Parts: sequence; structure tokens; C-alpha cells
Amino acid sequence: MPSSRAERGEIVAVVELGTNAVRSMLARVKRGVGFTVLDEARAPTRLGSVERRMSRAAICATLDAVDAFVHEIASRHPRLIVVATAAVREARNAATLLAAFRQRQGVEVQILSGEEEARLAALAAMFSLPVKCGRVVDLGGGSLQVARIDDRRARVIGSVPLGVLKTTRRFLGGARATASQVAALRHAVRAHAGPLLFDAGPSPLIALGGSVRALARMHGAGERRRRPVHGYRLHLDDVAALRARLERLPVRRRGDVPGLKAERADTILAGAVIVEEILALTRQTTLTVCGRGVRHGVLIRETFDRGVPA
Repeated sequence: MPSSRAERGEIVAVVELGTNAVRSMLARVKRGVGFTVLDEARAPTRLGSVERRMSRAAICATLDAVDAFVHEIASRHPRLIVVATAAVREARNAATLLAAFRQRQGVEVQILSGEEEARLAALAAMFSLPVKCGRVVDLGGGSLQVARIDDRRARVIGSVPLGVLKTTRRFLGGARATASQVAALRHAVRAHAGPLLFDAGPSPLIALGGSVRALARMHGAGERRRRPVHGYRLHLDDVAALRARLERLPVRRRGDVPGLKAERADTILAGAVIVEEILALTRQTTLTVCGRGVRHGVLIRETFDRGVPA
């Protein structure tokens, strides 16, 4: 007797419209049990707005990337979920993108608040790492989210506009960063993120985001046997050394650093400075890299209505 659809699970496609890239995931979801990732895709689109307006080129690149993914998985007949983060949340012309998705895909884009982003990041960390308590920071292109995990329960702390693309444009413009520019960025991180992080105490620190993963890959690039990024441990001294190296290089030469994708050459210094300051603010010497993200949090939310089981 063939199994029921509930037993087989539902096919769900989650598309995350991030500030730097579109990330898509196809998964089989079994309610209350778990999910299995079947396919993933990523396209760098730089949707992050300038003066709070998404460029026409970035909007077109985003729509094309989603069209390509949806076309590829069409035979699986998935339920499509599209979520958007800071780039769309803050853009004055967000309605243009939202209308295009309605017309082309027949879906309403869910624009996540900073607090919703923080919670989804915490769910992703809890589901994928053996952590019962800790502080979770999610460093994106447009914003920084902070949440706390206490006895496998997520509590949102807050969100601040300190993403790597946004801070690069504001503080680190030009071919080479100056000491005064880096100092200004440090001051901004302490002023805005400090209040969210000051009471971290001895709790473990978990970090998510493309820049965090890039730092882990850069640090591990010289190892004979590459370790997975997910679960990678980064020490404060490691981050400081990477930041110092990046600070000495002009943007055009950062792409030559082993482990760093060329597309992140302009924003990785901001990422290193922010992560270094987060470690200092939380008085931590190490952090654990979580290779998951908001899209995983969405799948967890779809699987477990009340979050991750204890």
C-alpha cells in the first residue's frame, strides 16, 4: 500500500532574498519530524540598496535567479516560500520587486523584521549545533541580528543596521581603507551593537553569515585537510590577524587571499572588523561558526510549529 503524502513529506522551496545574494533551497519536510535538503542554489545579486533604493540591475538579477531555480525544480511541484531581509525591508522601491514576484511566481514575499531574522537564525543554530545556551549573532549584508538561547529556547535581543555591505559603503569607501575609517567603523559597532551584547557573560558565541563563513575559509585555507565551515572554531587572535592582513591590502588584491571569493573582496574587511568587535564586546576568545542561515530557520519553522524540540 503506497505511503500517504504526509508520510512521504511535503516538497518545499525556500528562497531567501538577502542583501548580497539570493539563496534557494529545496527540501522534503515531514511535519513534526524534520526535513531533508534536496537541492541548493546561490546567486550573488547585491540587492542591497544605495540611498534606500534597490537598483534596477539588482532587481532584474534577483528575479532571474529565482526564475532559474524555480524552473529547475518545477518537476517536483514544490510549495514556494520567499522571504526578504534588510535590503527589501529598507528599500523605498520594495513595491516594485514585490509586484514582480506576484506576477512572475504568484507568491507574496514575506518581508522579515530584524527580530524575525534574529529568531530564525537562532533556530538554525539550535537545530544544527549541539548548543543549549549561548549568544547567536547573524551578520548579513544589511543588518546584524542578536539572539540568545537559554535551555533550547530562543529569545530575540535585537537588530541593528550594521551589515557588511552597508558599513562598507558608509565607512570603508575607496580602493584602500585608512586607519581612521576602520576606527570609525569600530566606534559604530561599539555604539550600536554594544547595548545588545554587553550582558553576554560566559555564554558560548555562535556566529552566522557569509562574512563569518568566509573568515573561517580564509583561516582554514592553509590546512592540509580542509575542515567543514559548519562548526568551525574561530579565535579572536585569528580574526585579528585576518583583519590586519586585509587592512593592509587594497580591495583589488584581497581577492588573491586564499579562501576568499572575489565577490567578497570589498566587504570582507568590514566583516572582519565587526566580528573582531563582537568578540571583544562579549569578552569571548572564540566563536563557533554556524553554516546555516535564515532559510534553514524558515524550514524549521515549517517543520516544527513551536520551534526546535528540546
